[in-house]
Amino acid sequence: MMADFQTSSPDSSRMARLLTSASNALSADFCPSANRWVYWLKNPFWILLLAVIGSATCGAFLNPWILALTALLLAVVAVGTVLPWVAMKGVSCEVMFDVRRVPFGEPALVRLNVRNRWPLPVWGLSLVNGFTNSAAATALTDSDDGIAFARVPGRSTVEHSWRFVAPQRGAYPVNGRAEVETSFPFGLFRARREVRVTGKLIVWPQTVALPNLPDVAETSSVDDSFSDRRVGDFGDMLGTRLFREGDSLRRVHWAQTARQQTLIVTERQAPLTTSVRVVLDFAREPAPPLSSPRRFSEFATIRGEVAEQCIRVAASLCESLHRQHCRVELLIGDRLLVVGNSAAGLDRAMDALATLDCDQHVTTANAAHSGRSPEFTITVTNADNAVPGRRRQIVVVDTDAIVNADAWILLNTKQPLCELASVWRKVCHD
Repeated sequence: MMADFQTSSPDSSRMARLLTSASNALSADFCPSANRWVYWLKNPFWILLLAVIGSATCGAFLNPWILALTALLLAVVAVGTVLPWVAMKGVSCEVMFDVRRVPFGEPALVRLNVRNRWPLPVWGLSLVNGFTNSAAATALTDSDDGIAFARVPGRSTVEHSWRFVAPQRGAYPVNGRAEVETSFPFGLFRARREVRVTGKLIVWPQTVALPNLPDVAETSSVDDSFSDRRVGDFGDMLGTRLFREGDSLRRVHWAQTARQQTLIVTERQAPLTTSVRVVLDFAREPAPPLSSPRRFSEFATIRGEVAEQCIRVAASLCESLHRQHCRVELLIGDRLLVVGNSAAGLDRAMDALATLDCDQHVTTANAAHSGRSPEFTITVTNADNAVPGRRRQIVVVDTDAIVNADAWILLNTKQPLCELASVWRKVCHD
């Protein structure tokens, strides 16, 4: 039996190779440049139109009875085209959000009010073009993936609500607009109508909690944050000491003075905070000449992943440092956002990162900005824009190779963002 198995094994492997080669040959796209000329055939409207032309030709030259089939096909085309168009003329829609911004991965409640002015119901209504960022899906299909509604009764207003989880950061609806469409009953023609949008939803970038602070972070005096390790005049009382020449009489502790029979003054906390500037600095260089459109697409995808990882790292730094009561500044190109200690400042910074266009150059090489720059600066950059020898650089690369040995933190796009926390904890105490 072992001999028979060894004899038949080469034949089976040869057959498997042949089947694989045949499958690859049958599924290969030999003329990708011609796709835009034949994708219209996916719409059944054009198939029926070709059938109408063919049946009319056969009826004119072969048998007049075939013209009855032509009339039937024309009726189907007319009904499938006119009914969706008429239905959308009596529909008006409004979409709104219960919240203004959400972190990445959390659901947001979306409400859609649909008003049907016609006495007849509308079937097959769906919301499209506003809640997806998939450019590939838009290019290969007639519409984006949307939310479908079975039926809207006649002369009524219906509210639909659902929990929307954004596929990526950004402002929704995409490009500030959304549409409803229907292709009932035959799917031959898609009639669309723009939806009135009330407000917008901002989805923040994905972040990871960084629970530590670098030991060399700069400290500076402010008016609303105090330290229990430094002596000052404004915070809680730390203790008492003997009176020194120049001390204010307002600081005299009279009970202790009467007990000790000498002037005793109180010591209070001093204003103190940690000031950190986060610099997002990545350059989008033009793509090199590539031999095939597929290789160019792969290059653009990798370049976009590096930029997105840079944005996620910068958002994690701002959110985590702000949570630890740091005075945070975010520098994006020539735009300086002072987060400070307020929640509103953090919202502005995270909104800017959420809506940042990755296709633009975000570099601070020649950026001019006002205000005193903190001595402690963390630069988040890509490999092409990294500066050798500069301290506290978080460099994001798209391969496993270490391209900058002087990088403070080196992060790979293949690594999950949660690994940044362990690396951050280590470098904070070096």
